[in-house]
Amino acid sequence: MNMKAVLDTSAILYLSDFSIFEEIFTVSEVLEEAKDRMSNLKISGLRIRVEEPSENSLGEVKKVAGETGDLEELSKTDLKLLALAKEKKCLLISDDRAVQNVAKKMGINFISLFFKKISKFILWGKYCKNCKKWFEGRFCPICGEVLRRRPRRIEEIQ
Repeated sequence: MNMKAVLDTSAILYLSDFSIFEEIFTVSEVLEEAKDRMSNLKISGLRIRVEEPSENSLGEVKKVAGETGDLEELSKTDLKLLALAKEKKCLLISDDRAVQNVAKKMGINFISLFFKKISKFILWGKYCKNCKKWFEGRFCPICGEVLRRRPRRIEEIQ
C-alpha cells in the first residue's frame, strides 16, 4: 500500500505509528511549532519531507477558504498544509474543523486523530444579530454591530 500523508503539528506530536505511511510531508512551520525535546526526537527518526506548496496551490486554497467562510479561521500553516496535501494528492491528518471543512470542499481526503471528523460541510457567513442580515467584513454597515460567524448552509457528508 502506497499511503502518503501530510501531517499537522498534532499528528506529529501524538501519532505513534508512522510505519503505515510510505511518504510523510509537512511544512516548515509545523516543525517550528513542534520544538519540545520529545518532538525533536520523534521527528529525527522520521523520514519526513519538508516542502513548501506553490503559490498557485496556496491561492486556490485561499479562494476556496474564502468561499466556505473559513479563511479567517485558518492560520498560514493551515493554508500551507491544505495546499501541500492538494499538490501531493495526500491524506491530510488534522483535528482542525476549519481545515477539514476546506479539505472536504477541495476533495482532499482527511482524517482526525482525537475527535470525530466532520460529518457536515458548513458554508459560513457573517451575520448581524441586530439587523438580521448577512454581510461581508467585520462590522455591520447598517448598525455597526460586530458581525458573528454563523452557518449559512449545512450539508451532510456521505
